[in-house]
Amino acid sequence: MKVVALISGGKDSCYNMMQCVAAGHRIVALANLRPADTDELDSYMYQTVGHQAIDLYAEAMDLPLYRRTIQGSSLETSKNYSKTEGDEVEDLYELLLLVQKKEGVEAVSVGAILSDYQRVRVENVCLRLGLQPLAYLWHRDQESLLSEMISSDLRAILIKVAAFGLDPKKHLGKPLADMESYLKQLSQQYGVHVCGEGGEYETFTLDCPLFKKKIVIDAAETVIHSADAFAPVGYLHFNKMHTESKDGDVVARGLPYGSCPCQSAIDKMTEEVEYADQTEDNQQESTSNCDLSCHRGHDLLPSWSKRSSRGFQWISGISGLQNQEVGIQVQAQAAFTQLQCELGSRGWKMEHIVLVHLYVRCMEDFAPLNIVYKTYFGMNPPARVCVQAPLPACQLLQMDCLLHDWTGPPDEGCFHQRDALHVQSLSHWAPANIGPYSQAVRVDHLVFCAGQIALVPCTMDLVKAGIRAQASLAFSYVKKVLEAVIGSLTIAHVIQAHCYAIRYGDIPIIKAVWENMLKATKEEKDLRWDRESNPPPLLVMVVPALPKGAAVEVHVTAIQDDPTDWTSCHVTSDVAYGSIECHTTFSTDMSTASFNMSLVVAGDDPEVAGVEGTTEALATVFTNAVKKMGAELLPLCARVFYKCTHPMARQIIKGLEESLRISLGDSCPSVSLVPVLDLPDCQILHLSCWLSS
Repeated sequence: MKVVALISGGKDSCYNMMQCVAAGHRIVALANLRPADTDELDSYMYQTVGHQAIDLYAEAMDLPLYRRTIQGSSLETSKNYSKTEGDEVEDLYELLLLVQKKEGVEAVSVGAILSDYQRVRVENVCLRLGLQPLAYLWHRDQESLLSEMISSDLRAILIKVAAFGLDPKKHLGKPLADMESYLKQLSQQYGVHVCGEGGEYETFTLDCPLFKKKIVIDAAETVIHSADAFAPVGYLHFNKMHTESKDGDVVARGLPYGSCPCQSAIDKMTEEVEYADQTEDNQQESTSNCDLSCHRGHDLLPSWSKRSSRGFQWISGISGLQNQEVGIQVQAQAAFTQLQCELGSRGWKMEHIVLVHLYVRCMEDFAPLNIVYKTYFGMNPPARVCVQAPLPACQLLQMDCLLHDWTGPPDEGCFHQRDALHVQSLSHWAPANIGPYSQAVRVDHLVFCAGQIALVPCTMDLVKAGIRAQASLAFSYVKKVLEAVIGSLTIAHVIQAHCYAIRYGDIPIIKAVWENMLKATKEEKDLRWDRESNPPPLLVMVVPALPKGAAVEVHVTAIQDDPTDWTSCHVTSDVAYGSIECHTTFSTDMSTASFNMSLVVAGDDPEVAGVEGTTEALATVFTNAVKKMGAELLPLCARVFYKCTHPMARQIIKGLEESLRISLGDSCPSVSLVPVLDLPDCQILHLSCWLSS
């Protein structure tokens, strides 16, 4: 892509340019925002110290430089940003609009590492202009990133210091390479950000492999901004500078083409022997052979849960069957019309949706469906899971939603928190959104993640690897997303985990990868579980297809809690045709729980005559389990995955919701019936329920 690089003069914006070139993009222009009549502007968004030398960047790189004087100020300082007249972000919009018109750029290079504040605002501007943000430094490990910058022949000096341990008289003007070990020492002793992400220091780049000429400082003076005894603040003011031609006729293009941290990590994963790739699997991969005539179609009605005391409520059974016309976009519009009507009847709005489960009959409908889907959500849409399921021929989609709004003010000394992690920049961190959804939504101490598949973050292409590497990569993205939302979260904090696969033979490998990651997390964090407490099981279902042709997709719900204090229980009950197995996991404060109930049947085609008794047995086991949990925990969604080719399973789901409503009354959960191709361990049905106080 043709890229304009946002430059401040610092190491981060410069190194991100190098990463863009390594990824195959072409830097065609530079852009910079400068203060009006001062060395440094008090800005939440922009580094302005050293702006006097930015003009030399254009000369050094032999590229056009577009500059704009900052006219606005920091008006809209909340976590989210929307167009605000007079805000300094609108100066960025006008600058990039000009570059877009003049140079025809398609993407923007931005050097953000940790600042959500900066990332959100750049992404807002890029979205409005139809540009792709490229933030290859986003959430990189700072120690390794700093070493990587220095080893890549990026020559930068410190031009501002503002932290304990950094002295303007000693450290201003020092090469970054000379400061590396000292910065790491400060990080270990005082928590200083090694890359200066806390504002501890700022840099100016004098040379890098992209420069055709190097920048030379002729004269500079030290300005003491604050003579604090413990953390004095000072910066360099450049009085005179010039460029010089570099030795040699050939200028490097940056990093070697194709070199990228995420691809290196993926390559390491794929060095393992992929036994699963050699497995022949005759599992159906389409719905063509599934006789689904018994499955609910036109009689599918919305199913509501009761609202919990913490403000959660679930609605299932949303489809586009009210419109008889064929076409995914028509049915999608009908489904959202139905959803809005249902929400309005109970005082909810679309903005209250936290999580969406979307099942489509054909994955080829994914792109046209997204066109409709995105029109119903704003800048921070809910998290989403989207997979193909063997729905009836007339039904192209099925949707259920988790809603939340607080029912009252927080307890004294506490506060409510709802945030969305909606990263749209291409990076080396984790995949950007491939649809109109957020990677995760946080509600107080709960985090609801979107489905993750094994994409290469910097290209958004599916990794070319077998199931072991795909599972490892998808699970690692879950880990990264959780950490980005709440720094202390790990996969050990996952209280409910669903995984979709396209081959039955992959299930043991997927489960083994998950168990190994949990084990590694326990060892790394020194987590010690009580004998009577175990993490919730990973539920794996086989479906016809996943987005981008992935082999596995994982979706989790996590809680900020001490997982070693969770309680769990496992119970098995015998029934006429097999057994019912139940596993329950409670959070430490008993505010959240997950419940899994599976029906295991030996043989493929048992008699259907005793189905009614089995249905009642399932309803009874579920009801008894819910009642034992206490009145405070309310079952919100009972997601019933059932083997679509099994006659008994298809008969059971016809009467299961009614049996649950008879047994539980108003406390019955929203019931989402999801046909799948297969389930593990002779299961023909698996009910997964999330409960909240």
